Amino acid sequence: MNFNDFGIDSASLAGSLETRLAAAKQAGFTQIMISAADIVGHPQDTETAVQAIRRSGLRVTGLEALRDFEGLDGRMHDYKVDVAKSMLTLGDRIQSRMLVAEASSSTHADTDPEKIAKDLRKLAFLALPKGIRIAYKGLSWSRTAKDFIAAADIVGLADCPNLGLAIDVFDIIAAGVPVEDLDAIFTPRVFLVQLSDFMLQEVRSSEEEIMTAARFRVFPGEGAHSDILSKFVVKLEDNGYFGDYSFDVYNSDYLQMPPEEIALRARRAADWLGETVLRRTLPVPNMERLRQGGRP
Repeated sequence: MNFNDFGIDSASLAGSLETRLAAAKQAGFTQIMISAADIVGHPQDTETAVQAIRRSGLRVTGLEALRDFEGLDGRMHDYKVDVAKSMLTLGDRIQSRMLVAEASSSTHADTDPEKIAKDLRKLAFLALPKGIRIAYKGLSWSRTAKDFIAAADIVGLADCPNLGLAIDVFDIIAAGVPVEDLDAIFTPRVFLVQLSDFMLQEVRSSEEEIMTAARFRVFPGEGAHSDILSKFVVKLEDNGYFGDYSFDVYNSDYLQMPPEEIALRARRAADWLGETVLRRTLPVPNMERLRQGGRP
């Protein structure tokens, strides 16, 4: 692992798209997760957003998130296929080689694993000509895949080379999943690992989990679960994971703080993971500039 393995999510930062890209770059990051809303919601136009991302020099970790895609029928299915095609085209324009697809929470979704696998296989085939991989992410409040093991089973059924898993460690910690459960999945099928912590000692309901996930996440090393988070990262590494880590931190308070300050908090999280948890020396881009600017 080196520092280039870590990326920040644009949703962690306040300000315009250009401001967030610059903050990530200044903090030394070389990659960033982009939301489709970052692009289509640009106050000028979509092409301006696309060019800003490409000029930034940051690699796009992935485009997020396609939601409620699988398990639908008829016109609802056709509608979601059109949405997926649009997102794949958008991802291609920003040179993203990954689309994150979150497991459906729609009450209309069929829960039959064969049906879900068939739909995901179709999505993977749509992405294949563009060289885009699909990272399927289980959610505890989903109807189709409530955790990464259920998602892994469906990915195995679909059996497509460009279909794999996104594992969100927040969901694992909140659900109290044992570290050893990672042994049940085929690690090369893990395309992305999303990292965040939270301040609560535990979440006591699904509603509280959804609220915490959407508004109160913090960076690794800042929350109440640093020990278990570090064990999951070490376990993933020991099992042969070699993909990207994205800091998937959604925090309403952080959006009221300068993006440069939040980007440096993310940078500290990367340092903690690399130098303390994994005890590895990280080659650090822009370190001289960081030394001159200091840290909060």
